[in-house]
Amino acid sequence: MNMPIKNRNLATVLWLFTCLFLLVLSLGLSWQVNKSANFFYEFWYTKLNIEQTVKTYVPQNTQGKRDFASTDTLQHIKSFNEIVYEINNNGSGLSKLSYQNKDKQHKLLLTTAEVVHLQDVSDLVNRLHSASVINLLLLLIVIVVVYRFKQPKPLKKQQYMALTIPSVTLFIVFSIFGFTDIFYYLHTLVFPDNHQWFFYYQESLMSSLMKAPDLFAGIGLSLVVVAFVFYVIIYRLLMTKIFKG
Repeated sequence: MNMPIKNRNLATVLWLFTCLFLLVLSLGLSWQVNKSANFFYEFWYTKLNIEQTVKTYVPQNTQGKRDFASTDTLQHIKSFNEIVYEINNNGSGLSKLSYQNKDKQHKLLLTTAEVVHLQDVSDLVNRLHSASVINLLLLLIVIVVVYRFKQPKPLKKQQYMALTIPSVTLFIVFSIFGFTDIFYYLHTLVFPDNHQWFFYYQESLMSSLMKAPDLFAGIGLSLVVVAFVFYVIIYRLLMTKIFKG
């Protein structure tokens, strides 16, 4: 016996919300995995030839840090890993990060403007963490509602349309505007207007070490791939259990 249309429509809405909350949960879990692996920096360091970027632009550094060009790959990886740790732990030690030059002198890694920017990033990470907790609560509420009222599965056609339309829309947006332009535009939305967030390689060891924005495209890819794995696993374990028929 077919379910009434209104029940099917309600089931579709609940299914969509469940998918959305599950997607955010998967991205949060992916962030934790990527963070623990320092966003696979060693892999991207080689893949994006970041060492060459450091060798090319750091000798032109305008902030008195040209001696960083003589440091080795291990120092580059260590510096990036320390930045990752700080932005995920409130950023209190950002201003103290340092590197050792060839004369065994310890010099500050970051300029004041870089510290301010990375502190903004750390604050954003904290806000996203809070949002992820709220997202988990909303997911649990939807699950309880679906399970309690025994909602039917949406029709296959509805499921495909609900997943295809947002995916195609995102693909079109990125195809038209490109990752770099969207990346920079998002910076204007989330960071304070009076805080510098764009740094030329010649003025910033941070920017050189990250070969911005290339590294962020790689990190974005890593986040999406790991999130997709989480999404598929949880979807199969969860959705088939709570939606009936």
